[in-house]
Amino acid sequence: MNAYVAYPHPIPSGLGYWAMIRLCRASHPAPVMGKGDRPKVFNTRGEAAEECLRHMVAFMNGHEIRGERFDGHSTAKSRAELLFKTRPVEGERKQQVRA
Repeated sequence: MNAYVAYPHPIPSGLGYWAMIRLCRASHPAPVMGKGDRPKVFNTRGEAAEECLRHMVAFMNGHEIRGERFDGHSTAKSRAELLFKTRPVEGERKQQVRA
C-alpha cells in the first residue's frame, strides 16, 4: 500500500508527543529521530504536528528524509556513481535537476 501518514502520537509515559511519519516504502510509521538515534520528544501535540508537516513538505519537495527522495533519485545510486565514476549506459539519460 503506497500511502503517506503523518501524525502526532502521545508517548506511552504521557510526557509529550512523538511526530510519526510513514513514507510510501515503509510498512509502519516511525518517529522523527533526534540526536543519538532517539525519537524527538515534543511538549505539545501542535509542535509534533508542525514537525510532521515540515518533514512531509520537505519530502514532497525533493529533500532527503532517511535517504528517500520524491523526485525519483536514489541517494545510494548517487553515492555509487561518485565512488565508481560511472557513465550513463546507452539508452539511459541523465535527468537535469531543476533548481
